[in-house]
Amino acid sequence: MVERVNASTSDHYRALILGALAFAIGLASPASPARAADRRWDSFEWVMAEVVPGAGLVKAGVVLPVKINGIDCYAQLDTGADGMIIWRTMYDTNAPFEEVLLDIAGKRRVVRASASQLAAAINGTCKTTAIPTVGNAFFDDGTLILDLKGGRFQFDTAAILESEPKARHFQYAQLPGNQVGGHIIVQIGLPSGEVADAMFDTGAASFGLSTFTAADWNKLTGGLRLRASRSVKTYAVNSWGKQITCYSADAPSSLLIAPELSVSHFRISYCAASSFKPRQELIGLLGLLHLNDKVITLDYRSRKWLISN
Repeated sequence: MVERVNASTSDHYRALILGALAFAIGLASPASPARAADRRWDSFEWVMAEVVPGAGLVKAGVVLPVKINGIDCYAQLDTGADGMIIWRTMYDTNAPFEEVLLDIAGKRRVVRASASQLAAAINGTCKTTAIPTVGNAFFDDGTLILDLKGGRFQFDTAAILESEPKARHFQYAQLPGNQVGGHIIVQIGLPSGEVADAMFDTGAASFGLSTFTAADWNKLTGGLRLRASRSVKTYAVNSWGKQITCYSADAPSSLLIAPELSVSHFRISYCAASSFKPRQELIGLLGLLHLNDKVITLDYRSRKWLISN
């Protein structure tokens, strides 16, 4: 079986973003790397898509340059996925599997794929379509730095935040028996003063905070009804062939993402009938909407993260 460890971000988010990837990336190749702090920076691409009809294009996904068996390609970064690699094309059970070398920012991993999954790379569409989705397991023996404002990233095998006093701890929720891969669970401060756990999810790039339950939506919006109104936007997304209704609004108060980052009137969303069921109590998914002018450092080895300007 292909190495596909639990595609754990809500399917409707991944379907929405992957649906946009085929046309949104264009033919542009990543910019030439620059050097900063003695480490190499590589450029990434923002996927621009209209998530809410009529609301215009927004940053809906992070796409990294990747080499697949030496061929220049693109891959979506999804920190809501606990595994290493999720191929966009379903594997062919009748075809033999091959070992594939993936290289992202100098980080190399060997994964498995069927011939049908490699066909896009072979026939030349690799530069216009994100072939795989890359999850946490690809990077979890080091530190991933995402300069979201600058459109660049880097990977380092060091535990960069180990002695950083401003860094905050995160949980790395793993399936029993798994030694690699997991979900990044961070603590956020709710308007009530309560502290809640949320999954940090680059796969939900266009979202602020997306709740898992209608009850949490109700609590955080001050009782806004789940229906279209002047305050609530409603729209549908296609999740693997099923239409799911989603709602979006600006919350009336502040969300404390980190001690140094409080967001007033944060964007909150809720998508009904989500197929993703977290294995622990979570308020929802923390996306990139309120973070896309920041630098996010994810030190998997130390289980710490840092938001900086």
